[in-house]
Amino acid sequence: MQSGGRLPKGTRASQEQINAQVYSRGHYGSGWADDDGDCQNTRHEVLAERSTTPVRYKDESECIVVFGRWISPFTNEVIQDARQLDADHIVPLSWSWQRGADKWSDQKREKFANDPSNVLIVESSLNRSLVE
Repeated sequence: MQSGGRLPKGTRASQEQINAQVYSRGHYGSGWADDDGDCQNTRHEVLAERSTTPVRYKDESECIVVFGRWISPFTNEVIQDARQLDADHIVPLSWSWQRGADKWSDQKREKFANDPSNVLIVESSLNRSLVE
């Protein structure tokens, strides 16, 4: 490229072009989805599925998992309080964005973000800590 990778003088990238290159969690939907309409979003469905004992719910609607038994894949600790857990993406959404998901449809990105096979249940304290 004659411009050395820059736009020629007098040319500006449109805001749409700039936004297309910037990752945002919002590009993958508004959070955990309830694809099957049963009131449990992906996080709670994965919590219920991966608990090693029957889960307890917040109320009789059975939408929100509050207790179960999960074993940390990193520490082997047993966690019983669902509030201490995060549902984390194995393939990070930002990584997928940088490698082509920016070209996917909104529907495909939301499906990817809510794919249980790409979700790992981990301690919130580990998931939210900064690794140096």
